[in-house]
Amino acid sequence: MKISKDLAIKILKYLDQHKSFYFPFLVMCKEYTEEDNDFVEIEPEEWKNIAENDIYQTFELWENLQNLDEETLELMSKGFIEKIESRNVIDEISKLAKEYRKKWKVELWESEDIEEFGMNEYYGGKAEGLEEALEILQEVKL
Repeated sequence: MKISKDLAIKILKYLDQHKSFYFPFLVMCKEYTEEDNDFVEIEPEEWKNIAENDIYQTFELWENLQNLDEETLELMSKGFIEKIESRNVIDEISKLAKEYRKKWKVELWESEDIEEFGMNEYYGGKAEGLEEALEILQEVKL
């Protein structure tokens, strides 16, 4: 799985600071070897060298599922469950945004009836807020 240099550094730094934590992936770098098209595993303590050198740009995570302990399995399970539940959250927010957007009427924007105007503004505000939340969730690919 391709990852950014920033994420590679964060992972390596975390693993360097938390030596007993088992991360079931290897951080691999393409530019860390002189041989063409070969990736090399980066050790956690090398994170500063990676951060300081602009030559290192191509990173991937490779699976390393050799020591699956209870904590690792729990973290992996939580990740899958969050993915499944988040998809439902995105669908639900999208549905609500559409419902509120349908209730909002452009012609009521200048209504003299304060209650009618207020409810219309409420619907528009709810729709806008839900649409913005949906954009944020989709950006982080939940």
